[in-house]
Amino acid sequence: MNVARKIFNIPYQNIRNNVYRNFKITASNCNSSTTTEPQVQEEKFDFEDLKVLERVERRKAKIPPFMKDVFVSIYNRDLLAYPEVLNKEESAALEARVAALEKVFLDPKKSADDRKNALLRTGMYSAPLNLTDNGLAMNYTESLRYLDVIATDLKLGQTISDHWVGLNVIKQGLSSDDYRKLIGDMTSGDLTINLCIREKIAERLLQADFSTSATMDSRGIWHITGEKICHDSSGFLLVLCLVDGNRFKTLLVHPNAQGVSQSGPFVTFHQTPATPLDEITEVALSQAFGTSRLYTATLARSRLLGSLNACMDYLRPRFFSGKPLMEIPTIRATVGDTLLKIYASESVDYFTAGLLDGYLEPDADLEIAMCRNFIVQHAQSQLLQLLAIPGVEKQAECLRLLEDMRSLAMRGETVESVNMHIALNGIHHAGKEMANEVRQIRNPLFNPSFIIKKMIQDRHQEKDEPKLTLYLAEHLHPTLKKPSEQLEYCVLRMRYTCETLMSRHGTDVVNAHTELRRLAEAATEILTMTAVLGRASRSYCIGVRNAEIEMKLASVFVESTKDRVKKLLLEANEGEYLNLDYFRLEFGQKVLEANSVLVEKPTARVFW
Repeated sequence: MNVARKIFNIPYQNIRNNVYRNFKITASNCNSSTTTEPQVQEEKFDFEDLKVLERVERRKAKIPPFMKDVFVSIYNRDLLAYPEVLNKEESAALEARVAALEKVFLDPKKSADDRKNALLRTGMYSAPLNLTDNGLAMNYTESLRYLDVIATDLKLGQTISDHWVGLNVIKQGLSSDDYRKLIGDMTSGDLTINLCIREKIAERLLQADFSTSATMDSRGIWHITGEKICHDSSGFLLVLCLVDGNRFKTLLVHPNAQGVSQSGPFVTFHQTPATPLDEITEVALSQAFGTSRLYTATLARSRLLGSLNACMDYLRPRFFSGKPLMEIPTIRATVGDTLLKIYASESVDYFTAGLLDGYLEPDADLEIAMCRNFIVQHAQSQLLQLLAIPGVEKQAECLRLLEDMRSLAMRGETVESVNMHIALNGIHHAGKEMANEVRQIRNPLFNPSFIIKKMIQDRHQEKDEPKLTLYLAEHLHPTLKKPSEQLEYCVLRMRYTCETLMSRHGTDVVNAHTELRRLAEAATEILTMTAVLGRASRSYCIGVRNAEIEMKLASVFVESTKDRVKKLLLEANEGEYLNLDYFRLEFGQKVLEANSVLVEKPTARVFW
């Protein structure tokens, strides 16, 4: 229109201006009733321009999987900078909620109902949800900090941790409409979400290892049939089922659903109707359920810390031979070892949480599994030494603490199964990286030049003296130079060990369980050493209170752990004859087949 006006000039434009001016003057001089009344204008909102307030995630770019790369001696040195996920405002809000929880959970006079009400007031039942869903948009670092306090009540800690995992699964698995309908009941605090994943081991040869199945009827309703291990079936149940005989699906069973019966720790489903979680993939489902291992590690560490506090309460007022019990060297050494394990476990837990919160699409399944196995393996042996100090004088409390640790060690899975998960995933990643090398090593006559080159290249590894080429000390405080070199030695030995195992067994390496177990334990210790050194260096550099003690803890832990990792990798390299695995396996086979211990009593005679 404007272009047309410029092209075609309208004559007598001044006439239009005069007419408009006269009309304006006439209208302003007109006395009408509307001039004395205020004009109300209707406000118009463009709802599409409204910005929804949500928590901003400050994630860095995606990085390669940290511990999987360690299996091939590739080390991301940037991760030695201990992760800092929370800013000042988020840290202040976190500490305020933690203080509110501590006021209730650390008070022995408070009842279980008081603790549940504290969880409800602080928003713990809806913590993983978005802010727009009345949640806290809680990340993994914050969840560990909350669970450190809640875990003083072990039963409530297990319940809330499973509830958090269940909320994350449901949020990804349900459609938005179904999610909105159920989220109010799930976050009220009256009904929590329980996980039904594990099953009993098959008792017959033809019995399936995973028997719980789900089928859809003609009306499109899913029904579950099978048995799961679950201690509480009163709330919502997330059940992992086999569908079509070859794929897994998770279904949500509502409270008071028909066909659900509880018998001890087992829940039986008989044609129980359920809601399928179709929106979540199997990979995402595995990652979401895997985070329960991180919470198990926190619960186990809390039990060990509770045992240490109980032991110190026993020691302070008591004396032996005129001296306080606290001055006995063996008791001090036991307490010091416990402190080392607690510090190391806490460091690796928050380090792994930082990986999950700080990077896009983190591949941290191995790190989470390692967190669980580290504290579960060390805490059980450490707990026996620690509780031997009070002895029979606090027998009831000691038995309760031992039972708590045993239940956590068996929670959902065993240490050996998690070790196999770690080792198989690590060796699979290493196999993809070193497939060509392993193929040539297993065919030396067809690749003589490569074999000669390999012998020269591995001459330092054969002497157990790898050249330190990672320069990890450059990323830590100078005081930690020697521990960093010990960590570097362990990392550089991993590739050589993986190469040896794959060259020896080929594709049958998945059946070399005893050697893979050593590899998994060594990798777990390497991750823990990384977390301990990174945390101590950060604390000392920024001036955290008692940072000098953290530096000593880190140095002592790495020094003692390096020898254990060296022994584990050396036994894996030597093979089943030199490390005596062959004979142990043979002894075990004969005992199991004979169903007896085979050997006679020391008083047996063969002559009279």
